[in-house]
Amino acid sequence: MLSSRRPPRDANSNGRPLFFTNSITPLWSRSIMSFKSENSQCFCCRKEKAFKKLKQCSRCKGPLYCDTDCQKKDWARHKPECTKTSLWYDGYRACRDGNVHAGKLELITWNWHGREEFMDEEYDLGWGAVFLEEADDLKERFEEEFKGDLKKFFNYRPNAFRWTCCGVDGSQTFGCDHHGIGGSKPCTCDFCRMGKPLPDSIFNKRSQSQMGLDLSRGPDPRSYNAGLAAMSAMGRSMFGLEM
Repeated sequence: MLSSRRPPRDANSNGRPLFFTNSITPLWSRSIMSFKSENSQCFCCRKEKAFKKLKQCSRCKGPLYCDTDCQKKDWARHKPECTKTSLWYDGYRACRDGNVHAGKLELITWNWHGREEFMDEEYDLGWGAVFLEEADDLKERFEEEFKGDLKKFFNYRPNAFRWTCCGVDGSQTFGCDHHGIGGSKPCTCDFCRMGKPLPDSIFNKRSQSQMGLDLSRGPDPRSYNAGLAAMSAMGRSMFGLEM
């Protein structure tokens, strides 16, 4: 039986505002299907619709579109990066902000020792990003109940995985915080939009899902937007987040 405690998370580890990384329903218990009931945007016209009403590129399972007209308009941009899907997680690459994860969706199998600053407590995480004392039970469930099927297990527990392109865990579906490295579209994190690299206090504070990855601190030169920069600065100031 898994504990009702939520493994600690730095809500601002990748430059996202607090309200993009927290949920009323704990993220550790959310199924990926909850994302598919939320709104997303057409990669061409940027209109927002329910995920299930958008059409996904049938070849690479990446971009989302309103209809075939939007897909055709976006084809010149998308064509160079469109390759026939062959991996089980290709259908999960699309993000709600219009980005597409370019890395691998990797099961977290290593241990991690961290510290929760707000509660001033140390903690240890293990296999599947659960508390160390619960890791063996979760691994046994993966092997016996899910028969080692990664796709089924991901749908059950998305935060047991990470995207290697940005280091976010699989339960975070808003965007890919690639900060300019490998992303087909501009990074939409606050710092890239403000034209700033991640400050040392954020960039150097790693998590279990970021372990061993060579991540960029930005900024993505394509991301700066004066209007969005002002909004990001205002939001971070309002919530007392680092600038």
